[in-house]
Amino acid sequence: MHLLLDPLQYAFMQNAFIGTVAIGVLCAVIGSFVVLLRLAFIGEGLAHGSLAGLAIGYLMRWDLYLAANLYTIGLALLIGIVHEKAKVTLDTAIGILFSTSMALGIALISSMKFYTTDLTGYLFGSVLAITPFDLKIIIAASILILIILFLFYKEFVFYAFDPEMAEVAGLSRAGLHYTMLIMIAITVVIASQTVGIILVTALLIIPAASAQQWTRSLKRLLLLAIFFGLTSAVMGLYISYYFNIASGASIALTAATFFFVSFLLSSHRQPLRRSFGLSEVKK
Repeated sequence: MHLLLDPLQYAFMQNAFIGTVAIGVLCAVIGSFVVLLRLAFIGEGLAHGSLAGLAIGYLMRWDLYLAANLYTIGLALLIGIVHEKAKVTLDTAIGILFSTSMALGIALISSMKFYTTDLTGYLFGSVLAITPFDLKIIIAASILILIILFLFYKEFVFYAFDPEMAEVAGLSRAGLHYTMLIMIAITVVIASQTVGIILVTALLIIPAASAQQWTRSLKRLLLLAIFFGLTSAVMGLYISYYFNIASGASIALTAATFFFVSFLLSSHRQPLRRSFGLSEVKK
């Protein structure tokens, strides 16, 4: 027991633990919808595209969290607009804008004579460096997003399984789509503090994918995803602390371990949509 409690005597570990729990739960819930909507690539795109927001925030001496959040939300909305207006597939819109944004970020960073560990932490993850201010943003964003999902749970579920029918039923398909993009963007940015923008997709996708190996029920999927996400995040945190390795890598590898164990042991690998008698969502 002392192995679990001893690290929590330090303030930085207390902040890291609380932040990790919040991010683990949030990524699992949002990640479940990302997996159902087949939007795994957008998580990757927004994570890498947020590099430009971080670079701009660093150059302007703004708070990196706020700068990255605002920039990534704008990038998510722009992806949706390009997808709708330019009549290209969502994957194509993501590919165009995330590569452009990442190139901008690299160009800005390469123009700097040096950059501090603050920026490096967002690239590779630095959960042990979470500050009280970072923690406030993580908790506030997590609570806000989870409240939105709770209040509009049925609408988002309807949209996730059949967006065309949701629109016919009178729901705002565009409103749900852009709201989901914004929530994914915010989740990606705040999760980058834990696992870094390079590995953020792991915490967003793998817990939900692990849960899919065990159940055909959406509610059970969400609960199992939370279990896998929370357990992976906390175990990865302690592994990072005791073995002195990057927190992002330890959390991602722990999540991946859960997935491969689930894949090997589970006999319920039937796609969730098929259990509802629904076809794949068309993009």
